[in-house]
Amino acid sequence: MNFDGILKKQFRLDTNCETDSPDGININKRKRLKGSRYFADISDFFRAIIYKGSLYMMCDEQIYDWALCRYADYSPEWFCKYENLRVLDEKLNEYGYGILDTHIYYMPDEDYIGYDFECPYDIVWLYKEEIEKLRDNNPFRHALMYMEGCPDVMAVAAKNGDEMIAMAGVSADSDALYQIGVDVLGEYKHKGLAVYLTSLMKQKVMDMGRVPFYGTSESHAVSSRVAIRSGFIPAWCEVYSHTKSATVN
Repeated sequence: MNFDGILKKQFRLDTNCETDSPDGININKRKRLKGSRYFADISDFFRAIIYKGSLYMMCDEQIYDWALCRYADYSPEWFCKYENLRVLDEKLNEYGYGILDTHIYYMPDEDYIGYDFECPYDIVWLYKEEIEKLRDNNPFRHALMYMEGCPDVMAVAAKNGDEMIAMAGVSADSDALYQIGVDVLGEYKHKGLAVYLTSLMKQKVMDMGRVPFYGTSESHAVSSRVAIRSGFIPAWCEVYSHTKSATVN
């Protein structure tokens, strides 16, 4: 599977980018394209994706000239330095917006050789109807998100008797990219279940012809370790904005 080509195509859709610039700096005006990833509570007033030394950015026309001036010669690798994020957040604040979050994302490692783990629990797969039944009583909030724009597609859970104790879920963030999240209940943490279930889900998604990916906060070392042990490698970073003032559209 051509992960690189699929990811670049998605990032161009996400940021209204017709073609990749030879210098890797792609700054475009705000427009939501069919097939782009959309998340509730996240604004497209500003969005930046940093992948393999390239910058894919989309911003509102009000700050487009400012963004061109500031980032035309900027090194994308250092985009998430606090100094830059502070300046960017201040600029967004002028228009009633601000930085909502920065996230690091992981893609499958093509050299991964598998995870040697004998699971002592029963494994079950859940699909649309079973997932919907858990909506009002969901103990796995990182595995099943129930978010507008990125529907939960399926989940895999470990059961101890009749109790589900751990789950990895996947959402269809776009036609091509499926995001994996995982949760393990209290006393069952640190036993290898998160890695095992994430590995199962990763392979299932690839067998479907989609690209599985895993996201977390840069400061969440435990989650990052799960990703790496499950056969993912760090691949890209995203910076999101959100509305801070209800008076700004």
